[in-house]
Amino acid sequence: MPLFKHSLSASLALVFALTVTFAAAPVVAHAAEPLLLVTSPAALQAAEKAGAGFARWVGGGAPSSSDGVTTNQALMRSPAWQSIADPLRDSLAGIQKRDRQAGVGISRYPHRLFDARWLASPDAFFELVGVANRMDRRPFQSGACGETRLVYRLAYRTAAMQSRLPMTVNVELRGDAPDADGSCASSARLWQPPQAMTANTNATANDEALGRWLVSAEGPLAPQRIAPTRIAQVTTNLQSVRWPSAVRPDLGGHAEYMLRAFRWNAGARRFDIGPLENTPDVARLKADAPLRKELLQWLRQPANLRALDEATLQLPEKFLATESVSVAPRGQERLANKPFAQIFPAGEWQAVPGSRTLQSPQAVLRRLDDLSCAGCHQSRAVAGFHLLGVDRRGASRTFTAGNALALPHSPHMQDEQARRATYVKAALATPRPDPFRPLAEPDDVSATAAKAMPATVGASCEPTRITQSANSWLDRAEKLPRIACEGVFSVCEKTSVGFPGGMCSGPCDPFDKKNGTCGGIAILSDFNQCLAANKPFGECLSKHTRPGNLRSCSAEQPCRDDYICAQADGQAEGRGACIPPYFLFQMRVDGHS
Repeated sequence: MPLFKHSLSASLALVFALTVTFAAAPVVAHAAEPLLLVTSPAALQAAEKAGAGFARWVGGGAPSSSDGVTTNQALMRSPAWQSIADPLRDSLAGIQKRDRQAGVGISRYPHRLFDARWLASPDAFFELVGVANRMDRRPFQSGACGETRLVYRLAYRTAAMQSRLPMTVNVELRGDAPDADGSCASSARLWQPPQAMTANTNATANDEALGRWLVSAEGPLAPQRIAPTRIAQVTTNLQSVRWPSAVRPDLGGHAEYMLRAFRWNAGARRFDIGPLENTPDVARLKADAPLRKELLQWLRQPANLRALDEATLQLPEKFLATESVSVAPRGQERLANKPFAQIFPAGEWQAVPGSRTLQSPQAVLRRLDDLSCAGCHQSRAVAGFHLLGVDRRGASRTFTAGNALALPHSPHMQDEQARRATYVKAALATPRPDPFRPLAEPDDVSATAAKAMPATVGASCEPTRITQSANSWLDRAEKLPRIACEGVFSVCEKTSVGFPGGMCSGPCDPFDKKNGTCGGIAILSDFNQCLAANKPFGECLSKHTRPGNLRSCSAEQPCRDDYICAQADGQAEGRGACIPPYFLFQMRVDGHS
């Protein structure tokens, strides 16, 4: 089956065979199978050095360092990077203008704003954290066998500290043209690395060889395949502002993620602001009744309903927004993440007989929102993201103990690999594989949240019901009866101190090997005061945390929504402990500047 070049221990050099259970298999056994996702730091850094660095797209000839990255200060001399960074800075300035409580820093502002200076900083850079085979995107790229995506993440290194930041840039490239018979079999074979590549018993050497092969003349990132003419679009996702739990105690905090898209203008050699795929301009459509009616009529056409059902719908640009904001926590319970539900009441829709996902009026709206940028980025995501990159000691550029992810991706992306594997395998033998994608959030979130769940370690103990508003600032969480945590010494870590929905914990339990692991829980006020005093992150972590029993997590045992799988002492690579995402320094905008 196709492979997922993943983040397991370098000494094991394993690749996940893409089955439902994701059983591990040696590289050699499956070397000729098509790759789906490369996240190995050694492979990606080798690819950067060989020509796949971020400066290739926006650098304008800016020099790279010896390890393949270019500082943002150097990038800012290029009109290409300016054409992306300037609109982002303008949007951030707009947030501060509308919200006088928003600003950069912990001590002065309750609403902590992304520091736009990182976009031009000599200490900051974008590093490659993932290369994705997206042949399944063929329906969205006319005349091409889907896409190749390169995901870069913002990071920095200073004398005092180093960390990644909550921002990614996704470069989406059109694939090769279909074969003469209309199939994409040749494109699928492009992702098959040579079997001889894995003959070396040194796992790091194998990964480095993989990275060089990716950008070789025979690889999926060959020079002609990563030419500017192949750029479909560049998308950005950044945490624009974060409110701590002290400001939003009912939700355990609040964060907003700014989503933008850009198109390459070859003549001007810069990027133009572009529309966001399947993301309607809510304000314009609500203000323009004829345009809203036109969209409704277009969506009701049988061919478009069929495309909606299989998740290949493409809204005409006239209806689309150029900027969107997703919000967390409680992603699918927040109206701000449901743009179509803001425009259309359920009463304007009917169930579609014979469909797989449109079995009720509510389901039609749910599917529409599932295809929007905000809806996607808040569906079984990791605090607004689906791919964040591997943190590996001795391999990742900014690895810091206590600030490291155990998994590089979201639960949704983990599950998506099986579907994409089926598609790529079918592409080797079938001209047009089934492009159907199930809902990212298959269950009714509000109904699931209302069910009584066993209150074991990591479970919710402070359930709430969200009162939604199109203005996410007005959302409120209504308390429901608390759930007693199991165990004599168990405690409920409260929503008001940053644990969304509450979290069952207690003293570390060395006998709970399956569900629990001992981890550090930040003493929030002391920890934040330490960061506000510009103390090193490691010092704040060592002085202002307490031990507690946390839920164990892995790819097969994901954390519940609004929690992240972080590395924990004593856990093997690929396993960790579930904590709120903003307890991890790299997942918050504040405290870095």
